[in-house]
Amino acid sequence: SWWGFDPRVAWLIDQLKSLKHEKVIVICAHAQTAMTLEQAVWSKEAIRAAVFHEGMSVFERDKAAAYFAQEDDSAQVLFCSEIGSEGRNFQFAHHLVLFDLPLNPDLLEQRIGRLDRIGQTQTIKIHVPYFKESAQSVIFDWFDQGLNAFNQTCTTGRPIFEQYEEQLLALMKSTSVDEAAVSALISETQTANALLKQQLEQGRDKLLELNSSGQHSENT
Repeated sequence: SWWGFDPRVAWLIDQLKSLKHEKVIVICAHAQTAMTLEQAVWSKEAIRAAVFHEGMSVFERDKAAAYFAQEDDSAQVLFCSEIGSEGRNFQFAHHLVLFDLPLNPDLLEQRIGRLDRIGQTQTIKIHVPYFKESAQSVIFDWFDQGLNAFNQTCTTGRPIFEQYEEQLLALMKSTSVDEAAVSALISETQTANALLKQQLEQGRDKLLELNSSGQHSENT
């Protein structure tokens, strides 16, 4: 099985061991990945884990979430498929592992949002394992440096992605990472993102001004 030689699995196990008394959520793109990782951490280190994916019934998901949430005799880690980034709040956990990264910035926002909820008492620590000079390293750098999406809410992510999707995918599909091209794309993204944010903020301020002055229309 791939988990026997994938270095990200060994890295993950080391992280879980170092965070022995912390709750950790691991989100993957696919249910099979989540299930395989649950088997891997139990087989290698007997780490208690639960899985949460779309192939489970609502009752099974509730049971898995409860097993992860309880304090005693509980799962340290919850392995989720993409569905794990929707509809559930885990603000009691402070560590989020993104075992792979989505292309859509909105999905990234949703993943982080499962922990970044009312009731969260600590700064969320996001962990992202990836191979150097790979497609995942390209998308990681673009999210991190281009959109600053790991550090703050990214309201501009979707339109910026649509603007640069073709260039980004071309760089990700390349047999070797063109560092100069990636840097150029990140620089363009930063500029476009800052401009769009400014435009959105100006529009919001104008709307607030109109509402406060009573100049908005009463008809729809």
